[in-house]
Amino acid sequence: MNIRESQGEAPSGGSHVKGTVALMLVAMLLVASFVIFGPSISSAIKAVPGLLSLLTSTSASSAGSAITDHSYSPLIGNGSADVIYPPDYTTLEDYALQLINWDRGNFSVAPVTLGSSPAGQQHADSMLRYGYFSHWDTQGYKPYMRYTLLGGTGGDFENIAYIYSPGANYNTASVEGAIKTLEYAMMYNDEACCSNGHRDNILNPLHDEVSIGVAYNSTTVFFDEEFESVYMSNFSLTVSSSNYVTMTGVPTDPAVTNNVSAIYITYDSTPQAETPSQLNNGPREYDPGTLTGGVLPAGFLGGCGQFETGTTVCATTWTFTQTQVDVGFSLNEFIQDYGAGVYTLYVVTGPSTNTAIVTYSLFIES
Repeated sequence: MNIRESQGEAPSGGSHVKGTVALMLVAMLLVASFVIFGPSISSAIKAVPGLLSLLTSTSASSAGSAITDHSYSPLIGNGSADVIYPPDYTTLEDYALQLINWDRGNFSVAPVTLGSSPAGQQHADSMLRYGYFSHWDTQGYKPYMRYTLLGGTGGDFENIAYIYSPGANYNTASVEGAIKTLEYAMMYNDEACCSNGHRDNILNPLHDEVSIGVAYNSTTVFFDEEFESVYMSNFSLTVSSSNYVTMTGVPTDPAVTNNVSAIYITYDSTPQAETPSQLNNGPREYDPGTLTGGVLPAGFLGGCGQFETGTTVCATTWTFTQTQVDVGFSLNEFIQDYGAGVYTLYVVTGPSTNTAIVTYSLFIES
């Protein structure tokens, strides 16, 4: 497999992957856009073409046979998981950050800093441990669900990729080479497979943090980029017994939070466990869930705008100032329409979910 080099010289950090790379898969980040038309909001979801590209004819499940069994279980429970960082994680994390910011800098996009969410490493661990490649996991969770369950409070957008290379005998230097290859592929060879979804995610100027996941054995490297848009400190989101949602926080950049225009609410059915074989057979991509409508601020004379389709709820409280965020609304109308499942709040600053500064999943049992 030939990988063309970008213009200029990216940060060096060890040799490229040794030997022939037998398989590379790059999964598409799919967060479909909800587009605003004039004064109202449309629930139209843009069509997205093929989402996963096999760059060779080798079966995706071949990576599973190369996975070394481990005694730990990275499953998420009670807000935590067994997250195992490789011994050279800091070196690999710093190198991945250099590559990402190199790419952003080449397009005059501000650099991101390292985030603190364990979601990226947890998912990389899970894929290596169980031998699958998917944005979904064996518990049936999507990326934004894992991010919330593991304590994330910003907007979450996931890129994943892996390389399987028999005989590579991966070490720190060659894993850096694998990361460089995968980052390059997501930046410069992404259009054919993924409509430049990875590239757009890497270059999104709203993203200000990234949490890196790297898990590898002698033949396989899994790489996770968990891009985050984090613009509130002291964030809190609670749901009362009557399904009343209260969200508060302190803006860290009021120029961003003052642009919040709506809260989209999407629905996913209650997650169901899947086997590695099911995950490898796809679909591997993810979307933001089914748009149910959302929440809008009340006007001066009462009432609020309306979504073109779905349920519109007028917020009881909607405060975005230089020093405070305070939002309150009832989730009951959405639950009445869809029932038990996962309701994800996309707090958006523009016309699509790609502008979300919060992606927060609520797990409703009844």
